Order: sequence, then C-alpha cells, then structure tokens
Amino acid sequence: SMNNRRYSQDCLTMMRSIVFLALFALASATVSYQGYEVWRLEATREQHADVRQVVEEHHLDVWAGGRDWVHVLVSPEQKTVITEKLAQLSVHSTVYIDNVQALVDRSDEEQKNNRAGFDFEQYNSWEDIEAYLTGLPEVDSRTSIVSLGKTVEGRDLWQLRISVAEGKQPVWIDCGIHAREWISPATCLWGINYLLNGYGSDQAATDLLDANDIYMLVVNNPDGYAFSHTEQRFWRKNRMLYDGNQCTGIDLNRNFDEHFGGTGSSSNSCDETYKGPSAASELETQAVQAGIRDIADRANSLYSIHSYSQLWMYPYGWTCSLPPNYDQLDAISKTGVEALTSVHGTDYEYGTICSTIYPAASTTIDYSYTVGIVNSFTIELRDTGAYGFLLPADQIKPSGEETWAGMIAAILATPST
Repeated sequence: SMNNRRYSQDCLTMMRSIVFLALFALASATVSYQGYEVWRLEATREQHADVRQVVEEHHLDVWAGGRDWVHVLVSPEQKTVITEKLAQLSVHSTVYIDNVQALVDRSDEEQKNNRAGFDFEQYNSWEDIEAYLTGLPEVDSRTSIVSLGKTVEGRDLWQLRISVAEGKQPVWIDCGIHAREWISPATCLWGINYLLNGYGSDQAATDLLDANDIYMLVVNNPDGYAFSHTEQRFWRKNRMLYDGNQCTGIDLNRNFDEHFGGTGSSSNSCDETYKGPSAASELETQAVQAGIRDIADRANSLYSIHSYSQLWMYPYGWTCSLPPNYDQLDAISKTGVEALTSVHGTDYEYGTICSTIYPAASTTIDYSYTVGIVNSFTIELRDTGAYGFLLPADQIKPSGEETWAGMIAAILATPST
C-alpha cells in the first residue's frame, strides 16, 4: 500500500504539472516569432514587379514600403530560399530587425507593467478603450458617441464626435484599420484628450474646434485589435472567415467599393492583403462607407491613420495618375508635414499613395475621395522600421504631439467646401 500511495502521489504531481503547463500555455497563447527577422529589400522601380512576385509567391508579410524599399517579415524556414531568390534577381537586402521575438518580449513586458485601466500613454486593451469612449459623453457635453455598426464578433464601431457648437464642418478621422498598428489608435486617443483639455487654452486645439467638428473612429477593426493583444501580435486583417477559404481575415483597406480587386490586393485568403470575396463584403467596410457617405457633402477633410514609415499621402492608390486637385492636396500635405516636423524633428515624406509607397486599390481614402471628400489623406506614423509595429509606449506622447500639430495645420489650411 506504501507503493500504491507513492504511485498516486507521483500521479498527482504529474497531473499538477500538466495542469500548470496547460495554464502556462494558455497565459502565453501567442504565436512565437523565434528566429524571425525583418528584412529591408532595396528595389528600384524596375525591380518592383520582381519583388512583388517574390512577396506573393512566398506569402511574405510586408510590414512597410517606400519608393525604393520594402520591409518583409522572414521566417527561419524561408531564409535560405528567399536569399537565393533575391540573389537571382539582384535585389539587395539587409537584416533590419534581427530578433523579432526579442522586441515582442519587450513589448509584452511593457504591457504587463501597464497601469491598471486606461491610460493615454500606454497601449490600451479594446475593453478599456471602449469603456473610456462610451463613458466620455456622461462627463463631457462636447462629446457624443455613435455606433456605426457591429463587427462579425459583435463589437461596436464606436465613433466619437467632438463639437463645441452647432453647424461646423466635420473632419473624419479613422484609426486602427490594421490591427497590429497599435500606435494609430493610441495617437488618436491622445488627440481626444489633447483637444478636450486644450480647448480654450491651447491655440491649435481651440482653432481646430472653433472651425470644425471631429468625427473619430478610434478603432476601425476592433476584432483584429483585440486578437492582436491576446493571440497574434502581428495580426493585420479583420476576423471574418468565409466557407471555402483556407485562412481567416480580410484586409479592410483593400475591401472598399472603389476599384475593388485592383493592383496591390490579393485574392488568396492567406495573404495579408486579401481583398475579400466582393467589394464592401465586410461589416466594418459597410459601416465606414455609410458613415463617410453620410458626411461627404459637408466634410472638410478625411484622415486615415496607419503605421509605420513616416509618410503623409493622398489619392490615388489604385493608379499612379494624379488626381484633379493634385496641387491643392500636395500643398496641404506640405503644410501638414512642415508643422509635424517642427515639433520633434521627425522626417516625413509626402505624395500620392501610388508614388510614395506602392499601388494599392480599394482603400479608405480612394473611396472617400471618390464619394466627394476631395481632401482625403492617409498618414503612416512612426517609425521607419527600427521597432516597426512594436513602437515603445514612450513614443505615444511625442507621436501624438507631432501628428496633431500636423493634422491641425493641414485642416486649418484646407479651403472650406
């Protein structure tokens, strides 16, 4: 019986450790990026098509791009074959981030040390953001909140409206259409706080709200955002899965009803730029399109906030032809970028989407432009790739300061419609 008892003790100990391991696995149920690297590929205009082919063929996750470069996430298994492929094409590459998991760990640690609840200088959870937004109108009569619609997982697309008096032209701002771009919602939330606290004392905040109402969709992709916090840090798309598709998620910024299925979008459900089965197939897209159409005839301008690369862009994405009001868009962008850079010296480039990064059809600003908001811009926030999507939280405040200085200068320089 002694042996039996010892046997059952051992069983119990083993069971406990299995349960413990299971719990531990649950606590860190996130995808590991051990051995992953981010590479910078230098690509001349002539090499763009070749590079795009490599990206598509190997389903590489493109983190960012510019006129003559692109950042891609490379898994340990892919290193050899991608190296050979790039050598064949004479495409020069450098390792930009040599240990992605180390940055993820640093970011996880930062998240663990977050102050309890909501804070403007940390990356907040979806639940904390929602609680903050829905609670604001109860304490500040200049704000109101509207749900533009619901996601497939039932989350609301909360749009906060800030208005100090009747009859002002709305400015639409949306943030976080791509889940992993955490600095985008953070910069937008920082801006809400800045405007509400600064009105009446801060010149720029006062000038903006005296001239315009702000319609801000803080998290355009709440399902994806929540998923990027709990499961997979670099999740980009929404969380819709269609019958017959191998992979979950649609790139909401390739799903708009404007040159749908054009260049820079994919029909493979496993790609990060998967366009979805049809134009505006997604609940988020439908809600956003309706919201944009609703104010298009009276809106001053529209801003769609992304990260990263430090770029300020305007239409078109679907073609490299210039839009009719190109001169005005370029002048407003120049004003915005100069004001932004004057705050912390952060360098930005500006131009059309097609010429500044790469052709991308069916995006937010091509849609808004086409339905009548002719001053539509998209901003790619900090940084230029040292941290990429894993920008430390201590950059939220400076990002907020410079971005809002730039946007306010640009909005105030935009002729009334």
